Amino acid sequence: MPNVLLRWLARTLRNANASANEDVGKPVSGKPVSLAAAARARSQPLAVKKRCQFRVADVAEPPTSRGSPRGHAASSSATTGDSLIATSLCFNIREFSTLEGKSRRTTPTIFGACNRMVVLSRKLALFTVLLLLSCVFSTHGFSATTAPGAKRQQQPVTTEDAEEIRARQSIGEEKARSGHDNFSMNALFVNVDERPEPVRCTVAPGSDRLPTDLPSGALLRIGPNGATTDEGFLDGDGMVHCVVIPLDREKDVTYSSTYLETKGRSLERRKGDGSRFGGTLGAAPRGLPMLGNLVKNGLTFGTADMQKDTCNTAMAISGDRLLALMEQSPPTEFRVSRTGKVETVESFTRLDGAVPPAPINGGSLGAHGRTDPGTGERVHVSYDSNDRPYVRVDTFDAGWRLKGSVGVDVPAPVMVHDSALTEGYVVILDFPLTIRPRRLLANSFPVEYEPQHGARIGLVPRSGGGETMWFDVESGVVLHAANAHEDGDGNVIVHGFKSVPRDDASYILEYTPAFLYEWVLDPSTGKTIDERCLNPDVLVEFPIVEDSVVGKKTDAVYGLVTTSIGGPLLQFSTPQSAVLLDAVIKFALEDGEVHSKGDVAGRYDLPVGWHMVSEPTVLSKTSGEGTLTSLLMLATLQVLLLATFVPPPEEEGIDHVGVAKDGISLRTELLVLDGDSLDGGPVAKVDLPSHVNYGLHSLFVDWERIKD
Repeated sequence: MPNVLLRWLARTLRNANASANEDVGKPVSGKPVSLAAAARARSQPLAVKKRCQFRVADVAEPPTSRGSPRGHAASSSATTGDSLIATSLCFNIREFSTLEGKSRRTTPTIFGACNRMVVLSRKLALFTVLLLLSCVFSTHGFSATTAPGAKRQQQPVTTEDAEEIRARQSIGEEKARSGHDNFSMNALFVNVDERPEPVRCTVAPGSDRLPTDLPSGALLRIGPNGATTDEGFLDGDGMVHCVVIPLDREKDVTYSSTYLETKGRSLERRKGDGSRFGGTLGAAPRGLPMLGNLVKNGLTFGTADMQKDTCNTAMAISGDRLLALMEQSPPTEFRVSRTGKVETVESFTRLDGAVPPAPINGGSLGAHGRTDPGTGERVHVSYDSNDRPYVRVDTFDAGWRLKGSVGVDVPAPVMVHDSALTEGYVVILDFPLTIRPRRLLANSFPVEYEPQHGARIGLVPRSGGGETMWFDVESGVVLHAANAHEDGDGNVIVHGFKSVPRDDASYILEYTPAFLYEWVLDPSTGKTIDERCLNPDVLVEFPIVEDSVVGKKTDAVYGLVTTSIGGPLLQFSTPQSAVLLDAVIKFALEDGEVHSKGDVAGRYDLPVGWHMVSEPTVLSKTSGEGTLTSLLMLATLQVLLLATFVPPPEEEGIDHVGVAKDGISLRTELLVLDGDSLDGGPVAKVDLPSHVNYGLHSLFVDWERIKD
């Protein structure tokens, strides 16, 4: 019945659209309208109202399911049908939405303009009703039961003392919370000014010049910037901080910071009255303000894509094409020059149809992906809260040419922020950070931690044959995977940073610490052989390995150490608490003569007052002539980081807002460390001309892939 009702509403809207489109630019009589008549029309609201109202004949009684040729089967396919209806409505609104830079010249009358505004308002109102009904009545994703065909394999296997592990994790968390520096944390969150013109950098005092075996290229760090105090940190527009390391080491390193010219920013500028897209993530833990902002965005900017495409989360490259990504909207393509200039190429790109359209957000591509170092294929895992299958695996050839797309059915829509890759499988992380739109109507945030949903890791064969294999594991949240590989026995070993929120809303509002975990999966039996925390004593974020070992066995993984947790965060409405990351770490992933699996194989702690503002970037050294020496299997890795210094409040005598905005003593350095001996500290440091604030992910682009 709900599905039939939604189809009836959609048909009614289409009939109304057709009727309105026939009337646009014509009076009731069908004769041309003069300017004088148009002026008189302003004083005749009843005529306008009559002309724009529904016709009784168009609004028939809603049909029942008795006439459905599929009978009760229609309800079982409600998910797909409802989503297709919502998608078609988006296209109907998009067809009419001439406010996005185009103006109709059919009849130069105020009457016609008023008519179009009324029709647009009616469409958006009906679309909102349809969205709400879809959230209320839709059968998808509102129970924690297993979807058809998605059978549970077995209870997860854990070969460690769970209570002891949790106790050790709690000790580390308590230590981080007890010594929190809230002043410095807030200073790092303050928005920074855009500096799009590249500026030369200088070698830090007392530092050597950049080593000749450091690869040339551009270190990029993306993150949200510009959000207001009423919004969430993640509502900010994507800003790319760019540090270019030239091929000629006699030339200076350059730095720039540039906003991406996304579709949302373009609409704001085009409107020209100071209007801004309302943030959606800052509403947490409430749902109605988020829903209200979505509707307001559509009405204000005349667009069906009500979620702003901030593209502030991560970056990816395939061939020589760079994308800025977020999970709620299509990506933005941009380019970087060898001088350090960042320019937007295309916003809201669908990559020649690879990114399917979706209601509200327009469609999306997963924020993280992996590039197979052997084949060059780029694999992304994306999720959808509107339609089954809720997970999609896309494989791209170089240059973002879609090679294949596979749907993966999971019991409920979940946030799949990251994935992993082996030579034979794509690793799906089905952990219970669920996305249920119905929560909006209960004034709850749609994303919540739902441990009763259970957790699984899926293996999707990359060959295209065979079904997805699922392995039950302990509940939690794995926001970032480190790597995965297949061993000699055919088992799949997955490493990632896992956290366990204390309640359903805590993961969105507050910081939940993560730790290094390992899962061992046996595809031949469908069982989880082992699952364990490799190091319960160190709180970590942002796992990374060198690109050439993605999907292969590696002896170490790098990350940042969470040294301080607390709040309140004064700059934005969410999150309520956050962290300081003051050390870079290297974990051993193999038992050896010196270190056992999970041991700290290297660590560098920043001096007092300094804090990491980028994730580690791990690169293979060159021979000094551009040849990668990692092929010799030597200790040949380097780690790049950005770190910002915040002076203590008593030193400056002003609050954190003044410190950050005035730039008093706030400064940032590019650090270069030897990947095999982190404890030795930086081998080189470069002063940046302005400081870098907190952000999200990083990417290094080789010199050969940068185009002037």
